Amino acid sequence: MKLSCTPISLARTIRQGEMDLRGFIRFCAEQNLDGIDLLDSRAYPWLWKDPARETLQAAQWAREEGLEMAAYACGNNFAKAEDAAFRAEVALVENALEEAARCEAPLLRIFGGYHLQTGGELGYAAGMERVLQGLEACLPLAEKHGVILALENHGRLPGHSCEIAAMLARFQSPWLKVTFDPANFLANNMDEIEDPLRAYERLHRDIVHVHVKDFGPAKLDLTRRVEPCLPGEGHMPLRQFAALLEEDRYAGFCSLEYEVGR
Repeated sequence: MKLSCTPISLARTIRQGEMDLRGFIRFCAEQNLDGIDLLDSRAYPWLWKDPARETLQAAQWAREEGLEMAAYACGNNFAKAEDAAFRAEVALVENALEEAARCEAPLLRIFGGYHLQTGGELGYAAGMERVLQGLEACLPLAEKHGVILALENHGRLPGHSCEIAAMLARFQSPWLKVTFDPANFLANNMDEIEDPLRAYERLHRDIVHVHVKDFGPAKLDLTRRVEPCLPGEGHMPLRQFAALLEEDRYAGFCSLEYEVGR
């Protein structure tokens, strides 16, 4: 198992101009990490000054600092009611696949979509159908570029491990795998929370990337179930989860996604 970091962890610092992309890569090296995650330029423009140039330089910058390119990430939402909006989300993922390939990233973290009750446009059945359509549209380009689509449990479409497993079974493609965020199974956008260790047991054979963060009891907004907190201070059984990864000899990256400072 190797450690990486997503720019989400330093979003406020980067947005305020205190750190740029090159500085983020250098910072990760200074923390003795093994790799870096990057974010697509259209959904996360605050990370980039000149995407056309920087996506061609990022892999070399990482190598200069002794880091691997762990993952690229897209901020898509396939669960759109209008056809034009749906096609725009497919185009967003297609652009992110091309950027990931330029950055020499082995995988692209994607979302499925946001459920109506999490700020989205569609309910469960219609939303899941759009997600399946989006995956079907993007998988050929993923194969062409040699970049795995790594679906994250986020936004409730999908949210539970059974839903993710059903999607993987539907396509049975080596280009569709899982970004596993154990804390998201406890998040506010879940209609029913799920034991992250149970979810891991169902999905572990298809996990290619992992996010590491924690949620504790809500203190600032009591209408919410949980709030971000320092890893180890919340509900996530992080030590048990790490033990399972070691037991299964997980060789991929665990990416730190420290959200408190966002």
